[in-house]
Amino acid sequence: MYEAKKADRFLVPAINIVETLAGLVSIWDFLYTTYSLSWFNVIGVISFVLGLIIYLKARTTLGRYFSEKLRLIQKHELVTNGIYGYVRHPIYTSGTLLLLGFTLMLNSFLGFLIMLLYVPLILIRIPFEEKMMKEAFGQQYIDYVKRTKKLIPLLY
Repeated sequence: MYEAKKADRFLVPAINIVETLAGLVSIWDFLYTTYSLSWFNVIGVISFVLGLIIYLKARTTLGRYFSEKLRLIQKHELVTNGIYGYVRHPIYTSGTLLLLGFTLMLNSFLGFLIMLLYVPLILIRIPFEEKMMKEAFGQQYIDYVKRTKKLIPLLY
């Protein structure tokens, strides 16, 4: 658990900075450059809406167990139903889709490049989270890992 808290001291602020910076740069690009509608925008809207739906489903399913920081609460139960029956980290999946969608909707190449930093940050964070869950839930979590994917159903 100590390792997770230590990692979060760097990772949570880094993730928040990347999310904020990608969003602000994308808005800046949208406001101060020539905007032309293209298929990138359509992909962006679809990605953003899909990310929002996944986020809302995941947050609703987690309920009181949700936390931005890696932590477990008293009487914490392993959530494996709903969207968590397909992927173990749908909130990270949704964050990726939301950021990707937002940058594409607003035609922001620089916002897109900044958004790409989000992916390695969550890939660094996931092992800390999974170790914490394995320590807390033991074989139940090991079995859960065997039947689900990390971020993308059926793929990864």
